[in-house]
Amino acid sequence: MISAFVTSLIFSLKKSEVFFIPFLSITLFWVIYAFWLSSANDFILAKKIAVLFPFHGNAYLLILVTGVIGGVAAGISAVFGKQCRILFRG
Repeated sequence: MISAFVTSLIFSLKKSEVFFIPFLSITLFWVIYAFWLSSANDFILAKKIAVLFPFHGNAYLLILVTGVIGGVAAGISAVFGKQCRILFRG
């Protein structure tokens, strides 16, 4: 989230790009990183956590949902960074 905030302070993006570029990049990073960590232990912990949620033990769905949550947080952070840039600039 800090990276999305800082990059939106530095780079000027237009309209919906402010939200969707950090959203997609952080979601992709988070999903790949979570998959890489979970595949090291055959998704044992991810399956146990997925049972606690209504995912019926589907570790891949858990990884996807956590990636989307991280992406939404990054997108909101980037929008906040854009608003701070506008506030301090003008």
